Amino acid sequence: MEKIQDQLKGNKHTIHGLNFYLSFFDDIAKLIPRDEYCFIVGGWVRDRILGIPVGKKVDVDIVVTSNPEEVGRKFAEAIGGKFFVFEKKGIIIKRPVICTVILEIDDYRYRFDFSQIKGKDVEKALIEDLKDRDFTANAMAVSIDDVLSIGAKQTIIYDPTGGIRDLEKGILRPISLENLKKDPIRLIRGFRIAGETDLELSEDFRKFVKEHGEIIRESPEDKITFEFLKILSIKTSAKVLRLMYELGFLEKIFPEIGKLRHVSDQGENHIYPLDEHTFKTVDMLEFILNNRKYIKEYIFEKIGNIKFLGEFSDIEALKLSALFHDIGKPDTFKKINGKITFYEHDKLGSEMVKKIGSRWRWGEDLTRFVSSLVRHHLRLFYLREADTKGTLTSRGILKFWRDCGDIAYHLFILSVADALASGDKKEEMDKLIDTMDKLEAFKSKEMARTSGKTLLNGREIMKICGLEEGPLVGKIKRMLEEAQVEGIVKTKEEAIEFIKKKIKEVSL
Repeated sequence: MEKIQDQLKGNKHTIHGLNFYLSFFDDIAKLIPRDEYCFIVGGWVRDRILGIPVGKKVDVDIVVTSNPEEVGRKFAEAIGGKFFVFEKKGIIIKRPVICTVILEIDDYRYRFDFSQIKGKDVEKALIEDLKDRDFTANAMAVSIDDVLSIGAKQTIIYDPTGGIRDLEKGILRPISLENLKKDPIRLIRGFRIAGETDLELSEDFRKFVKEHGEIIRESPEDKITFEFLKILSIKTSAKVLRLMYELGFLEKIFPEIGKLRHVSDQGENHIYPLDEHTFKTVDMLEFILNNRKYIKEYIFEKIGNIKFLGEFSDIEALKLSALFHDIGKPDTFKKINGKITFYEHDKLGSEMVKKIGSRWRWGEDLTRFVSSLVRHHLRLFYLREADTKGTLTSRGILKFWRDCGDIAYHLFILSVADALASGDKKEEMDKLIDTMDKLEAFKSKEMARTSGKTLLNGREIMKICGLEEGPLVGKIKRMLEEAQVEGIVKTKEEAIEFIKKKIKEVSL
């Protein structure tokens, strides 16, 4: 940044072009007609100036004077990527057509967005395009020819809104408040960019969010969800969520979050108000994930492989669950004989999450995943209590794996984060980890031993009990499987006697 400051020249600066180089730019340059121009703009330019390392998710914005659809389509063919065309509707939209190319290579995901600038004076058209963007830090551009040329050390940065000056001050500033009004999704994007870059949001942006944050609801639901999940993909998203909450913006998206403020006392099992506990849970979750602390390695190996909405994973979904895990508490708060209770807040919270997921178009899989974690987020604490009292049974463990098998390891991590954010003592934390180890050991030994080895199959149960196909057959079969795991039933003869006895009990 100091070297750049020495080269300030009005709205243009110079810097070595190799700072902006990406191998795919060679492919793009070959597709630009001789008399046309191509510029790299936005976040790619910003992050290279800041010196932020290139991650596994690469987003590049490109503006061209030629046909963006033709360039994007040929580029996709050249690199083997997927090609999409998005049309924006509106009279004042400066870039009505966005052509997107997406390429996935192993763990890396590249996204290139192509749009067009028009005008006889190319530089003037470019400047107008940049001034119409969201933040000064995103309103900078470099010519792709400059980046790739032999003389790249004198690459010109077009910076008509003072982006570099703001970057040097560590500030993320909107180009104008009017630009925010024109496209309200820029509000949530501002929080995301600030979290990704460690830039401080400017005072005028904060003030605008406090006074006009509700305009975010004018944006399409899927765009809001996309930006919110991108915030959760930041390793330290908890501080971003907390800032959104402090400025009253988070509840503009999720009104349910605003109710957290109403519960200042959670009773004897918590040392923090509900809102503070909620954000500490997300914070503790990220600490566990980022530092691989508190949780044993076999659990970490079980997560991070589920995909949601194309480019997000179960890690973002886990953070979403942490944010909403106690969302049912404000509506279940009661004080009985001086004792604070939140009976069935897990059940209510799960139903609330289903409605939230539907409202914001999370998709069926993500909604089900998060609502299941919220529904069962107390499960490990009940099992820890039983383990402490010496009443933890094989049947209880088996029921846990049957009910929570697909989310069990995520539940382990969420439970530890929840406990840490509740102020659990060391002996309580140790017991929670010990209980999880017992659950895993049971699964590895007892369940593995009997898995797929039910002594009687469904058809045999139907014949012996005189049943027709239906849920009752499945229920009897599960009872038999549990009995096998517990060692109550060991032979086929014992299995027959067992189901005959159970069918009579069920029929009573």
